[in-house]
Amino acid sequence: MTIALRPLSYPPATLTCGGTEPLSASKRVQAPNLYHRLYLINQAKPINTLPSEILCQIFETARHSTSESRPWDLPDQRKLLPITISQVSRHWREVALNNPLLWSYIDVSPPWSFPTVCLALSRAQTCPLTINLAIPSIAFGNLLTPSVVNASANIICSLIAPCISRCRKFLINGDFCQLEPLFIAIMETISSTPAPLLKHLVIHPTGVGHLMSKLQLQIFNQGIPILSHLRVTSAMVPSLPSLNTLTALHLAAADRRSITLAEFSVLSTSSPYLDTLAIYDNAICGPWPLDATIDFPSLRSLQIYGSFMSVSDLLRVVQAPLLKDLVIAPFAVNDLAEYREHISHSPPKFTGLKSITLSPVSMSGFAQLEEAAECFPTVELVMIPNIHADSFRDVLTGADADIVWSGLKALALRNIDYKSMEKLLAVVAFREAAGSPLETLYLDHRSMQRVSSMLPLLRRSVNVVEFDVWATLLDEDLLQDAAHFVGNDIDFSYF
Repeated sequence: MTIALRPLSYPPATLTCGGTEPLSASKRVQAPNLYHRLYLINQAKPINTLPSEILCQIFETARHSTSESRPWDLPDQRKLLPITISQVSRHWREVALNNPLLWSYIDVSPPWSFPTVCLALSRAQTCPLTINLAIPSIAFGNLLTPSVVNASANIICSLIAPCISRCRKFLINGDFCQLEPLFIAIMETISSTPAPLLKHLVIHPTGVGHLMSKLQLQIFNQGIPILSHLRVTSAMVPSLPSLNTLTALHLAAADRRSITLAEFSVLSTSSPYLDTLAIYDNAICGPWPLDATIDFPSLRSLQIYGSFMSVSDLLRVVQAPLLKDLVIAPFAVNDLAEYREHISHSPPKFTGLKSITLSPVSMSGFAQLEEAAECFPTVELVMIPNIHADSFRDVLTGADADIVWSGLKALALRNIDYKSMEKLLAVVAFREAAGSPLETLYLDHRSMQRVSSMLPLLRRSVNVVEFDVWATLLDEDLLQDAAHFVGNDIDFSYF
């Protein structure tokens, strides 16, 4: 939900009555009464009759739903949402100023307004903070140049350094190729600063991979005692402190740099409670020895995104007895070929796997769904964020076809059209006749609208639920554009 706010238009200094003639001096004394009546009218509006706690929650929702884009070439037009809220009315200003949490998101992205940063810090009082530094991947304009940004690096670092100790979320994103002095200043600032409240850390810079080996810094070298969520590029891994409280790790390749299998093994050893592991592109490089194993005793979700070229090797090496969920997006031909060969003469792996998300990038990719079913036979939920109707039907139906995923209970699909629905009905009927019926079908809102006329027929055989499983996965804040991993815009007729 996005809430648009517009400041209230106040009466002019010289009041008029009826026409354009100003009020006489004798009547001007009545102006305070008029202002009071306007105040009472404003207070009687429905939104201003809400308790302050509910109004604060509305403001918080508005703050989270506002776009992160900013007019880089027009810094004077930038205004924090809490400031806009506090200028709407006297009541809203009182509520905003008495809600320190509303001011706890500190955006230190250039172009900087140091008074605004100081204002937000002061009004946040003692609340835990979120500090965000984002650099645009666009050409710098006349008002925002690399030299201007770099010249102010020490100033912005001096402002945020005292606040990191009460920071619960710290985010660094963007292209620092022309901003090496700023990046170095930030890294030096956080290297020796304690962060006892930090739970969520994102460090995803590009253009500075070569600097990390030169700096030889360990970030937060005093430890991050309650860190649970970490998103970093592979170049940052050698600079990480102990991660023994970590539960979610998103590891991305950047600047053509990867970590070795040995470094990956050290990372797993230092993260014994890791629950979610997401790998982006070629964040890990080989070689992958046949006898190598890396233990993740608590891992329940393994997500592989982008152009990762060693899917089979990773699945072969990872030992995760509690794994419940697997994502491969995109899913390409031969991604599982070597892994299938490996398990053909090895004990079963991932026997507790219940959910799999696959995003085939071609018709031949859809043909590999059968291979995936052989590799992971215990799956009960299959999520396919993009679909080619004929290939989907051919894999899951046919006179001579075996039942793919005999224990399958639910399908989650997106972007279904009328043709796809016809094929889906065939799949549902086929499984029902074979004695392995589907119980639940999850469709996104757009699909539900497209095929609304066919839903009654479908509901005779399966429970249809409006729920976009892929969008829920995206809520975990992927490090890159989700379209890079889904392939919804692929024209399958070219393959």
